[in-house]
Amino acid sequence: MADNKFEKSLGELEKIVETLEKGETILDESIELFEKGMKISKACRENLDNVKQKIITLTEAESEQRDED
Repeated sequence: MADNKFEKSLGELEKIVETLEKGETILDESIELFEKGMKISKACRENLDNVKQKIITLTEAESEQRDED
């Protein structure tokens, strides 16, 4: 489920970037979209950092188990 949330957030971020790149929004709307995009980006980055840490923990545990065998 967390992956689905990440994928949805990433898709939403892509739409925001596309909208901003078109340059067709008024300044206030652009600022709101930019702020929303930054929040989504931060959440995605935190999610990736958590996944990275889990992978490190799992690989270290596997390595330690192999050393014990």
